[in-house]
Amino acid sequence: MTFENDQVPISELPRVSELILQGLEKGYLSVMLLRLSIFSAALLLALVGLYIFQPIEGLPGFAYVALLLLGIFYIVWRYIVIVKGFDNKAYALRDKDIVYKTGWLWKSMTTTPFARVQHISIEQGPIERKWNLARLKLYTAGGSTSDLSIPGLEYNTAQDLKEFIAQKTRLSESEEE
Repeated sequence: MTFENDQVPISELPRVSELILQGLEKGYLSVMLLRLSIFSAALLLALVGLYIFQPIEGLPGFAYVALLLLGIFYIVWRYIVIVKGFDNKAYALRDKDIVYKTGWLWKSMTTTPFARVQHISIEQGPIERKWNLARLKLYTAGGSTSDLSIPGLEYNTAQDLKEFIAQKTRLSESEEE
């Protein structure tokens, strides 16, 4: 048996830009905005409380106003990032891998080959359950955190994807033997 390692011309590589990406469920935008609204209300309450009671002696009143304005700016910025970023979250399922694209300012595209997947889970919090949404998590070798996490999937779609990927990982295991 001779060793072969043929060169692959760059022009013959498949183009990721030609993938037909599937967007996340529209209800997921509502979930993200609701979460941010809950966080924003708590943050604003804390900042207004700081402004009213001014607990730190010697700190001038304008510092509390600046802190409150900074908090408001942060909240507005997070709303913008969530709304603008939502349209840039999408995934594509291929025969041998799954691709997840995200990002509005900082773009990211993650591809996870099914042959490397060791564990698949579906997570659904109380807010997601209200919208019948779930998060699909793929774990590969060498880590305790998920290597790919796709939020905002309709629950049945997440289950179908999990079963499809599990089937593909079983096939790749049997091909290796």
